[in-house]
Amino acid sequence: MKRAAIRAAVHRFISRLLESQDDFDDNASLEALGLDKQEIEELIFHLEDELGLTAFTGEEDQMLRNAKTANDLSRFLIEVGRH
Repeated sequence: MKRAAIRAAVHRFISRLLESQDDFDDNASLEALGLDKQEIEELIFHLEDELGLTAFTGEEDQMLRNAKTANDLSRFLIEVGRH
């Protein structure tokens, strides 16, 4: 799976959640962008579905605890895609 495709998917889903902000820095805090923990969890599940990836529950829990930026989400999805 290519990093550019994953990054585009992450940005597309975050932009849908934000509704008013289409462009943001990959290192911007998800919380600072206005996403709460539940929205981040939903985002992870939607991205896994769209990209055809399956993470173990423990991996998803760890990502939810550690996902601070869009870049973090992209790295997580790339790692899941390698398994």
